[in-house]
Amino acid sequence: MTATEAMPPSVQTGPPVQRPGIVGKLKGHLDLLLNAGSLMATTVITSVLGFAYWWVAARSASQEAVGEASAAVSAMTLIGTIGMFGMGTMLISDLPRMEKRRWDLISTCLLVAGTAATLGGLAYVALAHLALPEIKDAMGGTAATALLVFGIALNAMTLVLDEALVGLLQGPMQLTRNAWFAVSKLALLGLLVALPIQLTGSMLTLTWIAGILLSVAVLARVLRRRGMVDSLRPSPALLRGRGKATFDHNLLNLATYLPRAALPLVVTAVLSAEANASFYTAFMVLSFLAMVPGNVALTLFAVASGDKAALRSKVRMGLLICLGGGLPVAIVVALLAEPIMSVFGANYARNASSALAILTLTYVPFVFHHFFLAISRVQDRVRGAGIFSVFAGVAELVAAWYGGSRGSLTSLVTWVAIVMAIEAVLVAPTVLRVVLPSRRDAAAENPEGTMSTTSLTLRERSWVALEYIRTVGPLTGVTAQGLRDALIGLHAADPTHRAVSRLDRSGGRWIHLDAATFAAYVQEAVTDLGDGPVDFDEMTRTLQSEQRAHHPVRILVGGGYMALKVAHAYGDAGPVNTLVHELVLAASEGRAASIPPMLRHRSALPKAWWKTYGLKVGKIRESLRIARPPQAGDDAAMVPWTAQLTVETARSAEVLGRMRVWRDEHAPGVTTSAITFAAFTAALQQLGLNPDTSAATFLADARRYLEKGVSIDSNFCWGPVLSPESLTDPRAIHTALKAELASGKMLTIMLLRESKIMLTGAPGLPDPYPTEAPAQPRPRLTFSNQGRHDMLSDLPWAVEPAGRVNQSVPTLNGAEGITLTTSEMNGVLHLEATFHASTFDPAVVARALELVCTDPAALIMASR
Repeated sequence: MTATEAMPPSVQTGPPVQRPGIVGKLKGHLDLLLNAGSLMATTVITSVLGFAYWWVAARSASQEAVGEASAAVSAMTLIGTIGMFGMGTMLISDLPRMEKRRWDLISTCLLVAGTAATLGGLAYVALAHLALPEIKDAMGGTAATALLVFGIALNAMTLVLDEALVGLLQGPMQLTRNAWFAVSKLALLGLLVALPIQLTGSMLTLTWIAGILLSVAVLARVLRRRGMVDSLRPSPALLRGRGKATFDHNLLNLATYLPRAALPLVVTAVLSAEANASFYTAFMVLSFLAMVPGNVALTLFAVASGDKAALRSKVRMGLLICLGGGLPVAIVVALLAEPIMSVFGANYARNASSALAILTLTYVPFVFHHFFLAISRVQDRVRGAGIFSVFAGVAELVAAWYGGSRGSLTSLVTWVAIVMAIEAVLVAPTVLRVVLPSRRDAAAENPEGTMSTTSLTLRERSWVALEYIRTVGPLTGVTAQGLRDALIGLHAADPTHRAVSRLDRSGGRWIHLDAATFAAYVQEAVTDLGDGPVDFDEMTRTLQSEQRAHHPVRILVGGGYMALKVAHAYGDAGPVNTLVHELVLAASEGRAASIPPMLRHRSALPKAWWKTYGLKVGKIRESLRIARPPQAGDDAAMVPWTAQLTVETARSAEVLGRMRVWRDEHAPGVTTSAITFAAFTAALQQLGLNPDTSAATFLADARRYLEKGVSIDSNFCWGPVLSPESLTDPRAIHTALKAELASGKMLTIMLLRESKIMLTGAPGLPDPYPTEAPAQPRPRLTFSNQGRHDMLSDLPWAVEPAGRVNQSVPTLNGAEGITLTTSEMNGVLHLEATFHASTFDPAVVARALELVCTDPAALIMASR
């Protein structure tokens, strides 16, 4: 950072307004990311360790035992899910809005789910004994059957408990429980395998149930240690008034779960068991992809239930995660469908690779369907979503039946995909209405009279907190009304031009106003000081002291002078000189201003960096060695301090000639700006201000690194900190600056800064000034050479070049900072020193400028 950039304006007292970057936005959605991430991690862990469990079981137990156990686990999962009876989803909805008795409600729901699942388990056993002898035989004896019913009830209760933890936004805890479950059941199976016994189906089922019990015990210990459970007193009264919502949630859950669970049965019925094996494998891959939108949407429901005002931002972030992260993976799976299916066997690849490729096309419909369900739950439209899901599920099953009856698995999944695409079209408006602001929302976010908005580029955002002032005069024929009319004419020709737009610093955008609104806006932007005599330095100081606002161009005009404060997001010396030139001419000629906008080359910086460095690792490493501006020592005595930014100016029509004569004799090839910088440092030394000569900041234009034909319409400069051998020797300054420019290091610094801003955001306003400063301040120097301003020669000047005012003044500086800005116009050297009058005596600084304009050579020679 440059010395001027790092410091704040005197009028800024509060914290800076910050436009969040990527990291800031992610931090704002930490609840969504953390809980959705824990759900996805749960799916991954249970899937991987679940595969390991069945792999060990298949190699350690008989096929009959594995079949009995898998049938029991399937029953536990299916009936347990049905037995939840919507309790888990109701808890997700209600827990975020409850302040007391949360765990009383959770325990009540656990008992209800356990009871419902027990009844469901008994009904399953009765049905098996009456009509399904194969399932009856797979159950085993009485003890095994009782164990199965207990497992069904326990599974339903833990499923409700997991969703309750999600409702409490304690996703990592449900991850902990499920991880312990997956690990412990695998460890128990390993223990049984090590024993000299024959494994039965009941033993395998027992390891599954014991794993659930152990995981719940671990969770209970964690909850108790953290003091999160205040009471566990079941109370049916807590369910009063929640019956309708619970029923609606259960209807929606079953309507979305059962049709997908029934799809393998349809495939088997209309095709074959072999085709179902291929379909089930392909659908398993799709289900692994679909866990991303499923878990994100579930977490979105939990988060937004407690903060409905955050629904839009959470849905936007959720869609960004699902589409930005999951969609590329789905595309890769579609392209690699055959190799993926070949992992399961040649027959799978031959029969289902096309089916998998088609199924991956349903990823986007999955995303919109899951988000539709989450939004419907948050907006209390659960029953309508449930009814829609019932018809959608039936339509998917009918489509599968119809497609399968045409003779192939590919046809079956194609028709299912078509139906899901239609579903996505039907539910998308509900999702998009939340994501996209309505006209009413846009009106609330934008000032009255807004036509449109344009986001700031990264380069503009990096400079949005800064401004600087150009003061010119005396001029003829330039009035406040003339300048307003010129700007109004520019707006009429191009209402999106940044000079006639409103700058939203915190929102990071340009706001383009309609004609009527801008006509009123420009009245405020241009202030008329009258025709009487004015102090042009005082005009500059007035603009320095003004609070940063939404005007990218703020103008004071009067007495033949124009002081113009421009946001650095608009531009640096080049674009601003073009603006000054056209505004003054247009105002004096009574016409509209005409300033063609430049192309916004967003990739200009990375292209320039690549052109300079490419893959030169050593040069890149060297460019990362960034010097810091000089600072006061930690042991420096401090005193109370208040900012008082001011400016002193000077100019000379003769000094440039004298500099060149001295240069030709003593320092050939050195620039006059280097001579000016050295002379000013020497003058400060001579006057007893004792500047810090260990280093200084040198502002430089980085356009020199751009390709031909590439123009930059905003700010494209940087201030590297350099340490010449002597700041009073122009040759040392010239050498250091030349080496720095040759290295291109500033491109790396600029690129790193823009990358940081992209991640963390840019402050719309600078940080507040410090309240203390060193008791013995030493000037910390910043040098800025703006080059020749001869393009302003044809302005309607009222005096000859020697009497013309042409100032360029920053609006920031550190407590010890002194910024010297230099420029040339028609052979006249213009100097402006910006500093704090509360730190340095303005008379002393003014005397230093006078000495530079009188005899810079003497100052330099005397310092040797």
